[in-house]
Amino acid sequence: MDNTITRRHLLCGLAAGAGLLAMPRLSFATTWPARPITAILGFPAGGGLDAYVRLLSPFLSEKLGTPILVENRTGANGNIATQKVVDAKPDGYTVLFSTASAMAAASYAFPDLAFNPITDLDHITLATQSSYVLLVSKETPANTWDEFVALAKTEPGKLVHACAGVGSVNHLLGELLSLRAGIKLNTVQYKGGAPAMTDLLANQAQCTFISVGQAEPYVKAGQLKAILNCAPQRAPQLPDVPASTEFGLADVDQMSFWISASAPKGTPSEVIQALQKAIADCYQNKDLTDRMAVAGLMPVASAPQDFLVKLNADHTLYGKIIKDANLTF
Repeated sequence: MDNTITRRHLLCGLAAGAGLLAMPRLSFATTWPARPITAILGFPAGGGLDAYVRLLSPFLSEKLGTPILVENRTGANGNIATQKVVDAKPDGYTVLFSTASAMAAASYAFPDLAFNPITDLDHITLATQSSYVLLVSKETPANTWDEFVALAKTEPGKLVHACAGVGSVNHLLGELLSLRAGIKLNTVQYKGGAPAMTDLLANQAQCTFISVGQAEPYVKAGQLKAILNCAPQRAPQLPDVPASTEFGLADVDQMSFWISASAPKGTPSEVIQALQKAIADCYQNKDLTDRMAVAGLMPVASAPQDFLVKLNADHTLYGKIIKDANLTF
């Protein structure tokens, strides 16, 4: 028997082996998704994150051809949900929808975290964003940003800043504005946005920051006053509210409310790309984008690498604010 292995036999064998190795990956890419995808949220129903994901879900389900199951895993400013996704199988069936507070600020506010939201996940997209608005109670004797600053300087530390989440963007935005304006606010932490708004409406607190979409109904109903849009320009929903750039407040316009999508580390790149494209394709539906506009949400659907640049930039800015304000957690 001739046992000689010819060059032709060797090349054929290598080619066959390579084909076998490629088969599971190709099979996965062509069969995914084969079952429902779970969207994990770190904040409760009724908030901006939950409202967006439940608005997006039926459109995303149609694009992907599979149900989207929304699961709220609340607690620790979104960290419980993040941990669940970090620990999940990277099989394309678990997606974390999260916010700037939980993604870019968490490692500062919770230095003992067992994970890093930036490096321990595969990021899909910056899905949507909106500006923050500074709201003050009706009874607060300030109707403009300049009047608010003057009042705060007259009574340092008296005005209560209602804040939901230590180290959250709401918290850091208050600190940044205080640094830029040379004022001091009394930041009080609440267990969620709902009790913070309750106290603001009752004038037990005098100010807070929420997204423009959430602020709009309170302002138009005359229940609260909006005095600053923390953005490069005025918001269409509240055109009479000046932008922070009109007062030369550096970096304030970078502190936006945003929602991202991420997956467990090691999720196949084809799945990451497919999820990003599906979200982008959803925004071609005018019904969805019109409803997002009512909520003050701008469709983004950035590429994964572009979102990572934004995530790292925000993380760096938040760290600078914490250092400049001498905050400890």
